[in-house]
Amino acid sequence: MELFKKQPRPAADNETFVRLIQVARENPAIRNRLKTILSLETFHRKSALNTFIEEMRLKGAPQEFVSAIACFLDNVVANKALRILKEENTET
Repeated sequence: MELFKKQPRPAADNETFVRLIQVARENPAIRNRLKTILSLETFHRKSALNTFIEEMRLKGAPQEFVSAIACFLDNVVANKALRILKEENTET
């Protein structure tokens, strides 16, 4: 039943996701890489992310990091993150 299906955690509740955004705002290389991925059309963004997620799982990446990257599969999260990363005045 759908009623009992586990609901995904909101990105804002994922401490690793929040930290990933903070690091991306501070590090131009990470920020540019995420901006490139998040700027892709939805189908291409999700395809690139799914490939990246599967590669991370195969290489034994921490589940928290995989979950943080998976947050970008959500269109609303991806769009908001892209807006944040495009802000010119980032906190250091």
